[in-house]
Amino acid sequence: MGLLNSSLQIGRNAILSYQGALQTVGNNVSNAGSPDYTRLTPELDPLQGIPIAGGLQPGAGVALTDIQRNIDEALEGRIRRAIGFQHDFASQQVSLAQIEALFSDLSGTDIGTRLQGFFHSFDELQNNPEDAAVRDFTISAGASLADSLRTVRAQLESLGTDLDGQITQIVERADEVALEIARLNGQITTSEAGRRGQVTALRDRRDALLRELAEYFDVTVREQPNGALNVYVGSETLIQGDVTRGIMATTNSDGEFVRTQVRFADTNQELAVRGGRLGGVIEARDVHAYGRVESLDQLATVIVTEVNRIHADGQGLIGFRSITGASDVLATDVPLNDAAAGLMNPPSNGSFYITVTDDPTGTPVAHRIDVAFDAAGGTSLESLVLQINNSVTGVTASITSDRRLTLTADDGFSFAFGHDGQSARTDTSGILAALGINTFFTGNDAATMEVNQALIEEPGYLAAASVFLPGDGLNAGRLAGLDAAPVASAGGSSISGVYNTIASAVAVNAASANANVDAADTVLSSLQAQKESISGVNLDEEAISLLKFERAFQGAARFVTVVDGLIDELVAMIR
Repeated sequence: MGLLNSSLQIGRNAILSYQGALQTVGNNVSNAGSPDYTRLTPELDPLQGIPIAGGLQPGAGVALTDIQRNIDEALEGRIRRAIGFQHDFASQQVSLAQIEALFSDLSGTDIGTRLQGFFHSFDELQNNPEDAAVRDFTISAGASLADSLRTVRAQLESLGTDLDGQITQIVERADEVALEIARLNGQITTSEAGRRGQVTALRDRRDALLRELAEYFDVTVREQPNGALNVYVGSETLIQGDVTRGIMATTNSDGEFVRTQVRFADTNQELAVRGGRLGGVIEARDVHAYGRVESLDQLATVIVTEVNRIHADGQGLIGFRSITGASDVLATDVPLNDAAAGLMNPPSNGSFYITVTDDPTGTPVAHRIDVAFDAAGGTSLESLVLQINNSVTGVTASITSDRRLTLTADDGFSFAFGHDGQSARTDTSGILAALGINTFFTGNDAATMEVNQALIEEPGYLAAASVFLPGDGLNAGRLAGLDAAPVASAGGSSISGVYNTIASAVAVNAASANANVDAADTVLSSLQAQKESISGVNLDEEAISLLKFERAFQGAARFVTVVDGLIDELVAMIR
């Protein structure tokens, strides 16, 4: 009777085990279309039985000892990193495509074309310095260049602002995901405590959230003995067990641009964000958008500096009756080369000439004005005014209420700069350009760069000449040569070279982003294919397993039926 009871136990164990195996296969089949599902495999192990006659042990049947999740944790970590790279590069690719369009020849605001046109207009002016139409064209070319720089700069700044605005949305969603992962950690730890198996559905959900978190920034995951996962960003813990530190976005201004930073909610410590959409957006904002703004500002500064330096040494068709500098100083009593004066291009030791012409006779008289600086001080705006008034006859210098230099000719006189009546005289101090006297441009960056309003109102002031003689276009020729000439303010490069460097960097970065996205897609697809071969559901394989476990269940049921029949016969014999 004991043997029959053992046989019934074997059958019972088999029926329950294969019933569980069939349920596992059914679960696999039903989740075949779920991208976050991890295939389960029933673990069937033989049971040790009691000895029978002869000391033999045929066993006690089979038991379903575990349901195994088919997952490679190392592969999961590589997939999370690949997801982060993909979203990082994709975020940059979108931004760089917009930036590249701004520097395209088809953009309508192509800086390169307008830069060439601007310097080419001085070639025309050199050949026709007295032609009013050519003068208007040159001034218009300068205005178009300045407008192009302002427009592209504004669009880059707007793109940077838009990118900055995305950061808050990403951080809010990442914080929600981190909170949900911590909650699942608690549920998994509680559910699996004291049990042999894993809570597979909760673990699948947690893995899916970890992959989503990796879309936002690079994370490192460490599983603990109790089944919880600790999540790190860089070397800092974000999630520990069922607790998350939380992350938040804070907005700060660096003086010119608004930048949103990511910080831990508990300590306000800044998050070291790398990779993912967040890392890509931050890099696109700082390097490709705001960074290009800074590059354009540097280009505009070089153009304004070099063009004004030469233009200030030239003369137009007519002399000045009055002129006011375009640049103000912060303090009129400090040396003009001191930072406290606030000039973009401080002057140096040297001199310049003011040549006053008696209009009735046409007689020019040149006056040299010295500019000097030493350790004890030097020329201030006030001392410059005093020197001009003491040494120049026919011209009065003064300071406006907004701290600008004004020169006014007496009745019957006019004045010019850069010559002594016989030959050209360079402003070796650079003070005229620094104060905005006789300059082509005003402003100090791409946002403020404009053609001097005095030239727009009177094109006759456009300084094409070098010795104030009819037909003289030498100064215009010097300005035309700036296109390709190396200049000190650009570190020895030319103005066109500075622009080409910016445009080339944009093109290279855009091409690199495209290549990186393609490479990241390929890597991620390869890793996902590996994951699918391990964790994915193959319906053909499941059909085979289903048939195998079905036959086994049927055999176990038939075995129980046979044993039940034997028991009936044995009972009948006893009766």
